[in-house]
Amino acid sequence: MFDGQKIRKLRSEQNLSLKDLSDKSGVSVSMISQIERRNTDPTLTTLYKLCKGLDVSISTLLGADEQALQLVRKNDRKSVNFPQSHSKYELLTPINEGTIEMIMIHLEPGQVDQQLVEHSGEECGYVVKGEMTIVLGDAEYILYEGDSIRFKSTTPHRFFNHSKETAISVWAMTGRVL
Repeated sequence: MFDGQKIRKLRSEQNLSLKDLSDKSGVSVSMISQIERRNTDPTLTTLYKLCKGLDVSISTLLGADEQALQLVRKNDRKSVNFPQSHSKYELLTPINEGTIEMIMIHLEPGQVDQQLVEHSGEECGYVVKGEMTIVLGDAEYILYEGDSIRFKSTTPHRFFNHSKETAISVWAMTGRVL
């Protein structure tokens, strides 16, 4: 379960009301309230919108990493599941200051959330296993195992698994997305 208390804490630190954050993020007041009270988990798209409204990275919401060492052991990776998106994100870089982040995305078939996201920076990805579809604006690209792609994150985009098997990809992003 996602810890919505972190959103409440950041909102309070910025002196934002639920309505203020709703206006800045495009997420309804009732949805923000439900997330903050841990009554529901946000979709990945909703989480991106809230981060944009709070002007923070997703990793800020996942917790603070006080380690000075820039090493993440396989068994110590932080991860977040997005059940409605049928995806799991594993953080391959520490959650702290920095300008580039790496994540491993596990996409299961059957994604429901079809909203496009956009944020600052750029990203590039490599498909380790399976197939996935990347939507960039009005265009769709099917990536197969071994394919890679790079694009500006300001282009509205989303990923989904169009196949019947799990797709695994590794992504590097600038602009403190996560």
